[in-house]
Amino acid sequence: MIAFGDLMPGQVVVLGPTGASRDEVLAFARAYDPQPFHLSDEAASQTYFGRLSASGWHTGALMLDLLINNPEWPLACRGCHEIRDLRWRAPVYPDDRLSARVTVIDCDVPEAQGAGRVTLDLLLSNQDDATVAQMTAVLAVARRI
Repeated sequence: MIAFGDLMPGQVVVLGPTGASRDEVLAFARAYDPQPFHLSDEAASQTYFGRLSASGWHTGALMLDLLINNPEWPLACRGCHEIRDLRWRAPVYPDDRLSARVTVIDCDVPEAQGAGRVTLDLLLSNQDDATVAQMTAVLAVARRI
């Protein structure tokens, strides 16, 4: 596991790829963001998206999943304190291949806590190296005992 003490400001790691199939995009949209452009190619063709696109919330969930459930970088996350400056820069389409560039910004040890507070910048890009989303996450990361 990657513990708090393993992280240093300026450290960069690239995680991925990940993505969502057409069926996954539709299922997420039906459950959490049932806007027409997330549910139908026809409806999406009349919008900026041009075709069926993933919900921004689905994109955010994929970004967090890369960070939290990644066997290549098993971060000992103990919770998320804050998400800052979440921005959706470009649509995510079914079967896009997404990778996250994670930069450690700050590491702080709160007093009387079993975890340190880590601030990370995440930049999510697709297979064409276009930035599709970005955010800053403040996480609790377990310390080694």
